[in-house]
Amino acid sequence: MNPELLSLIGIILSVFVFVYGVFKGIHIVASTLLGVVIVALFSGSNIMQSITKVWAPKFGGTCQAYFLIFFFSALFARALGDTGAANAIAFKLAKLSRMWPGHEKLMAVLCVVIMQSVFTYFGVSVFVVTFTVMYIAKELFTELDVPWRLYTCGALGTSTFTTGMLPGSPQLTNLIPMEYFGTDPTAAPVLGIVCSLVVIAFGLWWINFSVKKAEAKNEGFLPSGEALLASWDESKNVKAVDLPLWKCLVGPIVLFIVMNVIKLDPIIAMLAGTVATYLVFNPIKQKDKIKPSIFTSISNAAGPLIALAAASGFGGVVAAAPGFGYVISALESIPGPPAIQVAVSVNVAAAFSASSSTGLRLTLDMLAERFMSTGIPAAALHRLSSIVSVCLDDLPHSPGLANAYYLTKISYKDGYINNFMISIVGTFITMAVAIVLISLGLTF
Repeated sequence: MNPELLSLIGIILSVFVFVYGVFKGIHIVASTLLGVVIVALFSGSNIMQSITKVWAPKFGGTCQAYFLIFFFSALFARALGDTGAANAIAFKLAKLSRMWPGHEKLMAVLCVVIMQSVFTYFGVSVFVVTFTVMYIAKELFTELDVPWRLYTCGALGTSTFTTGMLPGSPQLTNLIPMEYFGTDPTAAPVLGIVCSLVVIAFGLWWINFSVKKAEAKNEGFLPSGEALLASWDESKNVKAVDLPLWKCLVGPIVLFIVMNVIKLDPIIAMLAGTVATYLVFNPIKQKDKIKPSIFTSISNAAGPLIALAAASGFGGVVAAAPGFGYVISALESIPGPPAIQVAVSVNVAAAFSASSSTGLRLTLDMLAERFMSTGIPAAALHRLSSIVSVCLDDLPHSPGLANAYYLTKISYKDGYINNFMISIVGTFITMAVAIVLISLGLTF
């Protein structure tokens, strides 16, 4: 058999093993190393050299490049939590749902979307957002008798426009392309805003449809909230925090201005937002919280970073395999405009890795130069790759999704339809719009 074809078979097999391992809960490092072994065996490469000379350097390089971003992002989230700013913002937004007689249930669901959008866009990790919003949403949904399964409609605020579409987002999905295309977080702002409006419109349509359908069936918080109530620990209840809204928003606003107006490094922006948050809430009162926050932030940053680094190392081994030439050839034969090549490549990687940031990193490690040669401006490539990366990252084997379902006690049977419609169907429609716009010349 042709050595390159045999190598390609190994690549495909290794990817399926990688996905299966992640889906079954095997640690991503173990899954990627097993994938590396398979690629090396089918490619006729030395297994140890594939691990030590290719996988390990990529792993270390990714940790070096992204540790500070992960750490300061986690530290900023801790600052919002320590000072009570996060809870105060959430409770003030929750009041909105009670101000619309006759539409309370719809507004309750939209309140979850707004809370998650605000936290995500202002730099709180998607993994952390669930911890903050869920407890407040539980009180709101039980009071207004809203089906608990509709909590997953909040995906509109965490998995779509705030991470990959809206310019200026400090989420990793919007920051990774900067390294490859020499862009900044606000790359192609018009394209990003238009696409954000598209996915928001689709998401609002689906949420309104779902709420009306539930109301027509007289469905309440139960039965989809039964498992949550059965496992609920009353000590988890979040007390309402009444703090001046302007104080709560100082940190997020400072972060946004430093990164997108002054255009300093995202790491500096996150540090500035963290310092501003502690300062505005009396640093003397907060000083005892800073040390444990640093330790916790290091721990919170380590897990996601290791996952990203392991997947990056796996991508490096795949790119070095002889069979990868078939992948490049396949991309060149994809019909249609060059933007479709980018869309297909990133989608496949995001689907296999079940992560927008991991899939994006995998793809750009291997194909960034190829994308640059297509003639699409760097800013448009940045925005398109970010948009596309959130299309298939919410498949059922997504670690972030599994974490959210575990915490909320919502079954996939009850809640996944909302993730599917908003995070996959909605983003695919948006991706198609982005491809058309770029093909028509809207690249800014």
